[in-house]
Amino acid sequence: MNQFPRFQLYSFKTRLLTVLTFFGICFLAVLGRVFYLQILKADYYVEKAKSQHERTVTLEPRRGKILDKNGRILAISIQLKSLFAKPPQIDSPSETARLLSPILNIPYHKLLNELKSKRHFVWIKRKLPPNQTKLVQKLDLNGIGFIEEFRRFYPNGNFAGQLLGYAGIDTQGLEGLENKYESLLAGKPTAYIVEKEGMFRTVPLSNIPKKIPDQYSLQLTIDSTIQHFAEKALREGVIKSRADRGAVVALHAKTGAILAMATFPGFDPNRYQHYSRAHHLNHAATVGYEPGSTFKMITIAAGLNEGQISPDQEFFCEDGEYKIGSNLIRDTSPHGIMSLQQVLKKSSNICAAKIGMSMPPSLFHDYIIRFGFGQRPNSGVAAEATGRVISPKKWQTIDHANISFGQAILVSPLQMVSAANVFANEGEWVPPFIVDHVLDKNGNKLMKIVDAEDKVIHKFGAGVRNPVVEPSVAELLKKYLISVTHKGGTAKRAAIKGYQVAGKTGTSQIYDQQLGRYSKTRYIASFVGFAPASAPLVTVLVVVEQPRTSHYGGTVAAPIFKEIVQRTLLFKDVLPFPEEHNAESTSQGKTATR
Repeated sequence: MNQFPRFQLYSFKTRLLTVLTFFGICFLAVLGRVFYLQILKADYYVEKAKSQHERTVTLEPRRGKILDKNGRILAISIQLKSLFAKPPQIDSPSETARLLSPILNIPYHKLLNELKSKRHFVWIKRKLPPNQTKLVQKLDLNGIGFIEEFRRFYPNGNFAGQLLGYAGIDTQGLEGLENKYESLLAGKPTAYIVEKEGMFRTVPLSNIPKKIPDQYSLQLTIDSTIQHFAEKALREGVIKSRADRGAVVALHAKTGAILAMATFPGFDPNRYQHYSRAHHLNHAATVGYEPGSTFKMITIAAGLNEGQISPDQEFFCEDGEYKIGSNLIRDTSPHGIMSLQQVLKKSSNICAAKIGMSMPPSLFHDYIIRFGFGQRPNSGVAAEATGRVISPKKWQTIDHANISFGQAILVSPLQMVSAANVFANEGEWVPPFIVDHVLDKNGNKLMKIVDAEDKVIHKFGAGVRNPVVEPSVAELLKKYLISVTHKGGTAKRAAIKGYQVAGKTGTSQIYDQQLGRYSKTRYIASFVGFAPASAPLVTVLVVVEQPRTSHYGGTVAAPIFKEIVQRTLLFKDVLPFPEEHNAESTSQGKTATR
């Protein structure tokens, strides 16, 4: 009987120990869990908590401006409001759609489907015109709101459209300079965090950026006045000749700065969606063509510089027909013996072929490359064409002959005008360029952009000049090119009273891929030249594709050149001097046209 109480005492102690052990284990489990959550997984749960009551908002920076050489705005970003809807908050989708449809010009049923969406956020219309924004704001509709965005605007419409390109709905550059300099114009988007409150409201936290990162503005070499001269003359010339299209490039002769670059037909980058892709192409820089007789100045200069021909040499032009193997080369008019100046003045294909073939293919090819063909000019213009120059190892005799007078070779207008500019610069090739400098947001002028390692990633302004032919050869070619615009030359219509004009016409047949030969009805007419020849200010190329009234460069392209250059010289206060004008250029009489 005495052992029973001891048994009870022992049983009680056991139960107590068991309970204490249980609670101890529970405490250790809780402590371990707390250690796991608060110490080991602390970062994970902090980020998860933030995601539930914070969200990130991205600020898209305003694109930089594009300006002409005088600071006139060619492209700018304007702030507009974009309309969105939160369908769960809309009182009556049908009524809201009925009110918005006539204002936004969106069909009622299409709008109603958007407003009935089960999504929490839908775009209704991006970047509304100000008048539409005001009308929608007056309605004060629940579930309808605005977000400010930027829209690219081109104040001059289709002015220099192919050169500038355009930006898309999200303001990203899609074509032209807008695309090429996207990294500079767009800047970098900046993100900041806001704290969510009820009813979709947000409160900015302390880390909101005080300044959006800089983006740059481009200051081009384009002179808006000269660009206007070029576009107007080109448009009228193409329409008058009933041609398919045309292109103009105008360079400041001494520096290589591109003063004008025009293509017709053009397009309005504000409404780029309304034009076919073909209208977006900048034919002045991105498309190759066979230069025809304008290339003869290259051939003759190379021959003179190498001593293969001499200024006093005479050439037999085969009375208009010259057979090379099974191929026949013809001149527009039959010629017998001519001087070197007459070969260029009368534009003889046959004599140009003989001069070109007097040089070994590798040597002639080297000069073609030195004049800037077969490679991008690196002018800063978007999507420059390299053209096509056949390797001299693949030249057949007929290729050698054809290239000598500007066939069997593809060049871009920008390449051709730069090559002709050699003769306005004492034999030096002057790199063309389109961006004079960039401006940061503080208005500081920058000539280059470097990366974090001080490596130059963009360089602006004039480039390094390269000698191509001797100054004496360039001077002689200039004299020959002046004669082309005088009586008996092929470019009398390019002559400008009171000024010496140097230049060369070109008429090239278009190669027909289907027929496998050159077309007898489709041509490209061109003229390239500079003025005043004594102290060149501007070098201009005009190319007109498939004119139908006449196919000669002297009758189609030369008058367009004259209109552009004459107005440019007067605009730049270069006054005419009668003593510089050869009376032959105004004489009446029949002249050759090519």
